[in-house]
Amino acid sequence: MSRVVRTFWWTLFIAYAVAGAVALMMATPAGLAFLGQPVDALTFLPARILALPWSLPLFFINEGPVATLAMLGICYGLNFGVTLMLARNAE
Repeated sequence: MSRVVRTFWWTLFIAYAVAGAVALMMATPAGLAFLGQPVDALTFLPARILALPWSLPLFFINEGPVATLAMLGICYGLNFGVTLMLARNAE
């Protein structure tokens, strides 16, 4: 594969990793403070979107904020691994 294609896949992987880290930080008060946002801006929606398709049940089930954050972390970890494999196989 060409170097341009490899660079493209690794750029997408890095962008997904950063977006996921920011999305999970937006779901915690400490993460919001680090980002310079007020606690009123706390939301799980970006993390739920980046954790799709694994997070689909979380749109219909409310298990509480701690369990939801833990499940979103696991869902994002699964997608992170898949994205890493796609980036590595592009080489």
